[in-house]
Amino acid sequence: MLQQRVRLSWGCWIVFFGCALVMTGCPGGGAKRETATISGKVTLDGKPLNAGRVIFAHVEGPAAAADIQPDGTYKVEAAVGMTRVAIDHRGAPEAVPGSREGMMGPGKSLVPEKYAVADTSGLTLDVKSGKNDFNIEMKQ
Repeated sequence: MLQQRVRLSWGCWIVFFGCALVMTGCPGGGAKRETATISGKVTLDGKPLNAGRVIFAHVEGPAAAADIQPDGTYKVEAAVGMTRVAIDHRGAPEAVPGSREGMMGPGKSLVPEKYAVADTSGLTLDVKSGKNDFNIEMKQ
């Protein structure tokens, strides 16, 4: 049991540091990308989304994410250039069928599943220097 916990701890650390490298870029990886401000409002069928995250996946570099506020607005600093956009808004975590007792997986998407993945959302933005307004209008 103790060995299992240690392996899980090491696994968690490896995932943590891997994500940190991806989000910040590798050391000595060249010049830092220029960033710009993106803000807007997220709606689903005309109603503001009251929670979740907007994820900007730059086609060549770091991703950025912003929390969606209760009124549907968001604001983030993201790399200048072409980005694909996804919306992550999920319900409560759910038990994983066939797993050990107490193992939980991500909750069900509360927006149409296509919007949850940047490659299928159909949402893109060419981020320009300065301030960018980008309202996201999703449909069921």
